[in-house]
Parts: sequence; C-alpha cells; structure tokens
Amino acid sequence: MSDRRFEDTRAQLERADGALRRGEHDEARTCAVVASQLAADAGDPHGQAQALLRIARVDTFVSRLRSAHRAAHRAVQLFEQAGDPAGEARSLVIYSYVASCLRRNELAVTSAIMATALAQPLGDPRLLASAYNARGIALIANGDFDRSADALDKAAECAARCGEAATFQPRLNRCYGEIVRASVERHLYSHPADGTRLEQALQACHRLAQTVRIAQLGDDAEPTPRALLAFARCIAAAWRGAADEADAQATRVAAHAARHARTSWLHAVAMWAQCEVARCRGELSASAASVRAMIDVALSVEHEQIARTGHMLASDVLDAQGRSREAIAELRALARRDIEIRRESLEHHDRVAQRQLELRRRSQQLRELEAESRRLEQWSLEDPLTALPNRRQLEQFIVAALSRGAVARRGPSIALIDVDRFKEINDRHSHAVGDRVLQSLAALLRAHVRQGDLPARMAGDEFVIVFFDADLGTARMACERLRGAVREFAWRELAPGVDVDISIGLAEATPQDTMHTLLARADEDMYRMKSVRRADDAPVR
Repeated sequence: MSDRRFEDTRAQLERADGALRRGEHDEARTCAVVASQLAADAGDPHGQAQALLRIARVDTFVSRLRSAHRAAHRAVQLFEQAGDPAGEARSLVIYSYVASCLRRNELAVTSAIMATALAQPLGDPRLLASAYNARGIALIANGDFDRSADALDKAAECAARCGEAATFQPRLNRCYGEIVRASVERHLYSHPADGTRLEQALQACHRLAQTVRIAQLGDDAEPTPRALLAFARCIAAAWRGAADEADAQATRVAAHAARHARTSWLHAVAMWAQCEVARCRGELSASAASVRAMIDVALSVEHEQIARTGHMLASDVLDAQGRSREAIAELRALARRDIEIRRESLEHHDRVAQRQLELRRRSQQLRELEAESRRLEQWSLEDPLTALPNRRQLEQFIVAALSRGAVARRGPSIALIDVDRFKEINDRHSHAVGDRVLQSLAALLRAHVRQGDLPARMAGDEFVIVFFDADLGTARMACERLRGAVREFAWRELAPGVDVDISIGLAEATPQDTMHTLLARADEDMYRMKSVRRADDAPVR
C-alpha cells in the first residue's frame, strides 16, 4: 500500500474520532465509511477493521443495531486476519453487546467470553474490564443473573486500576441486571417487585456519583450514564412505593432521552420508567399506555431485549386490570417473537456453519494443492526408478557442499560410481532385470553412506555419492565397504547368471573447484581405475 493511501485512511479515522468526541455521529460515520473504502481499495485489512469498528460504535449509539452487528462482525474477522488481538477484543465487545440487544443470547455470551480470553494476556485493564462488562450484559440477556453479577463485579475490579470513575459503568449495569431479574421474578410469580438487591447495587453508584464528577462517568461514544442512573433510581423508588421520588427520576430519564434523541432506545427506557411510576400510583391505564409505547419504541429500533421485558410488563399490567384475555394475548405475542428470534438465530448459525464449511473446504483444497506441489517438487528432484535424488537435486547439493566446504576448509569428497558391463545385463537378461539391478544398487548406496551424505543417480547406470566434511581417505574407506557389499549381494536371485560389479572414481574438492571440475576429476579417476582393472584382467601371453 502506498504511503499516501495509508495517510488518507488514517486522516479519515482521526476525523471520525474527532466527530465522535463532539457527538457528531453522522459526520463520524461518513468519515469511517470513507476510511473503510480507502483501506479496502489499498489492501489494508487493519485500517478497514479500525474503520468498521468506528461504524459499529456509531450505529450502536444511534440504534442501528443490525448494521452495527454486521460492521462489528466484519471488524472481528479483519482484526483476526491482521493479527491484532486488542482490536479483535474491542470488536467482540461491541458484537456481544449488540447481539444481547438483538437477543442472540448464545452468540452474545460466546463473543464476550472470546473477548475476555483475548484481553486477558494483553495487560490492558480497561479492555479487560470492557470485556467482562460485555460478558455481564450478555448473561443478563440470557437470564443468568448470578453469573452476570460475578462478571460485572470482575469488570469493576479491573476498571478500578484505571481510576474510580471507570468502575461506574459495570456497577450501573449491576443495577440494570437486578431490575431485569426482579421484573422476571415478578412476572413469573405474580409477587410485588423485590428491590432489595437493586437498592444494594445502587449504593455503590450513589457513593461513586457523590465523589466523582458525573461528567467523568462513562465513554463519550456511549449513551450518557446519567439517564441509566436516573432510571435505576426511579425503579428502586417505585418498587418501595415512593411515587413522587420515582416520578422526579422518571422526569430526569425523559429529559436525558430527549437530549440524546439519536439514542432511540433511551426513549423506550423513559417509557419503562413512566410505566413503573404509574403502576406505583395505581394508575394502571396510564401504566398500560406507557408500556405499549415502550414496546413500540423498542421494536422500532430492534432492541429485542427491552421489547421482551415490555411484553412481560404489559401482561402483568393487563392482568392487574382484569383483562386476562389481553394479558394472555400479550404472552402469546411474546412467545411468537421468541420463536421468530430463535429461527433468525438458527438461520444465522446456519450461515456461519456454511461459511465455516466453505472455509474448511477451501483450506482442504489449499492443503491438497500444497501437497500436490510438494509431490511435484519431490518428483522434480527424485529419480522415479530408484527414488534417489536425481541429477537436479544432486547439482543443488554439490553447490551447497562446496560452499559449506569453503567455510569449513574441508571437503566435500565425491564418488562417481558406474555399473560394469551394464549394457550386457540389459541385453542378456532384459531391461526389467536391469532396472531391478539399479534399484538394488540404490538400496546398497543408502545403506553404506553416513547420515548427511547424499547418494544420487546421475543418469543411466551412473551414481554419485557426496560426502560432506570428508577427505579422500574417509571417502575411499566408505567406497571399499560399498564395493564389498556389492560383491556379496545375491544378484543371481534377481535372475540366473546375473553378476554385478562397480567402478568408483573419487575426488576431493579444492577451494578452486566448481561442480563441473569436481565431477570431471571423479570421472577421470573412475576411468583410470577401469583401465587398471582391465590391464590386471588381461591374459598373460
């Protein structure tokens, strides 16, 4: 990638960050989209992942949850591809949170667990706190409230290393978890809501809000925690019967929601607060109207988790009004939505499984291609008859040996081996027998060389042994052992009358030698030895 393109991508990312800090979410998203395109065109997966992470953050803030889900998922993939575990963990945090909102609970939990595992060894307490926080939210959505509380306590513990203010978000999420827990229990058992655990969780938030400037609490890219704190205070007051106090806090929630108009799901939270205030006052019709508005807003932004709670509240309020048929209809609507969400989740898992299968098929194809390439490479360097290295590999080996010898100031030595009267063997016994002779000789060569030395077939009935770090004397002793093994071999088991002997020429490399000069000297020595043997075998006149 050119430096210019890299700089352009980084410039757009910086503009996106600046717009996020100013609360200019449309501008932030536009810059992030441009950065993503620039990075994709330039083949910069890491830059594209960073841009997608910013898109996911903006889309989460303005309640474009499905878009945020897609952007975060792609960011996870690209950060993994780029080898950036911190970026991958940050993307998984958002991915998990959005999955919780969409009630893809299993996906939310597994993504948060993965984020925690990635963040753990990095030594970044803020990132680890964020991962545990996402884990806690995912477990709330999954109805596992005790484990959620443990995860959020762990998040607060990690966040404390970054300052007291950083612990506020997980503590506030503890409050939210207790609100959902009590709401579920009230719905299931038809008992008045028990706010004991909520009051206990709120105590930590009260103390923190008194000692730390509220403006410090939370991340600029996230909805203001002030609204959620007011919401938790409203619910706690409503459940203990303090209607006026609850109403005052509900008014604060509505004001914060209006101030953050782009954060649409906060409007659903404001309606939830009004529902509980009206219920506390015994104004069931007003409570029913508020919870209906809560459901409508939540569904409009696809915040399935809040919508589900709304359906439970609506059923409870309708039942308290004696409208049992409508209460049952509300539960049926909830059940239908549950089925639809499970179907969508299964479709998502099916798509993921299909992608994984496709990746596995591609990976298998790649492995097969690599294996085939290795086989072709092997065949290109291997003699097909004897399975010894061929001339091509031999030449590569000799060049390497000469280079090594120049450094070590010793060797290599080579032996050039020729099968005596091999043509006669072919003519008399057949080429098939000749092939078996060559194969047997190759086996003898393998058995009589040192580890690290190289036996190879030059061509026809010619073989070469390269002796690494060996002088001429060492090579000659090895060749005498080989000659003895050849003479003792049961050649006639291959075919009656077969008799095999070999001629060997030796040469030790000098600093001036090339591969060709070394082989030439070995060839000269072999023919000199053949001449001597022919003279010795000549009849005496």
